[in-house]
Amino acid sequence: MALGVESASGICSARECTNAAIYRIDWRNPAIHRARTKTWLACEEHLSYLEGYFKYRSFPYEVSPFVAPAAGQSGDENQPQAH
Repeated sequence: MALGVESASGICSARECTNAAIYRIDWRNPAIHRARTKTWLACEEHLSYLEGYFKYRSFPYEVSPFVAPAAGQSGDENQPQAH
């Protein structure tokens, strides 16, 4: 995983992947951050791999379509779907 990749980059968060993201995954590690949510991006090829990462660790996460934020917008208008 490429931790710390800005969600605004539009690139999949899987290590060494340079594909355009089409999914947004908002997740958290409740053992470390009870309220903090991180965002990773996924291409079609890596969505199931990244979901497996969260399921294996029992991390809560939500997947939604990735929509690149327009200039001057935060991108918070995306409404994730619960898994």
